[in-house]
Amino acid sequence: MVGPDSALRRLMRETGKLLQPYGFHGSEAMWVRVMPGGVAAVGRTRTLRTWTGGQQVLGFGLCLSATPTAWWEFRNWCNAQRGLPLTPLEQATGPGLISDHGMPDDLTELWSLRLDPTQPGRHVLQTDVDAIRAELPRRVHAYARRALRLLEPDRYLDELLADPEPRIATWEAIVVLLADRGPGPQLDDAFIQLRACLSDRDESAYAENIIAYARARTGLV
Repeated sequence: MVGPDSALRRLMRETGKLLQPYGFHGSEAMWVRVMPGGVAAVGRTRTLRTWTGGQQVLGFGLCLSATPTAWWEFRNWCNAQRGLPLTPLEQATGPGLISDHGMPDDLTELWSLRLDPTQPGRHVLQTDVDAIRAELPRRVHAYARRALRLLEPDRYLDELLADPEPRIATWEAIVVLLADRGPGPQLDDAFIQLRACLSDRDESAYAENIIAYARARTGLV
């Protein structure tokens, strides 16, 4: 029998081994794969420690992200303007707008590691460990495939464009990613939407800065 933290580390080591055939490499908390279209990442969520029926429960799950190359280049352009160091692609993050959207609940709900009330000390229930271990291959496969699929040409952008309620950050990312498709009415409309979202005096300059970057990317300046 092991404590909750030891059990968590062991399960994460197994997760890393399961991710290796998909080309992911990393540490206990995050594994990445660099692709021509960007960088995909699969990691562990933050752990939640709660109390249920007088017993401590440790909850955790998997998370994923994808950073298109075009977004990484834009953020490095922003860093260069501010005199900040450039970020290597393998360390890139963002836009952070799409993750496990559309995945079934049984793949996104948190796992639970409960303490065994029949054992002295802080030992987790072996049945909880066994249940998580049995689910790991299916969940790892789903998260790895989802993260990699988001880096397929235009996939991330198309999911952003399908958002029925885009936020300011969504329009910012849409403008940046659309610029890689070249000029056209869709990009012009995205400029209008971004300007409308950032119409305040202090924010409008930022919108124009993004638009200037996009125009330069498409050769419109």
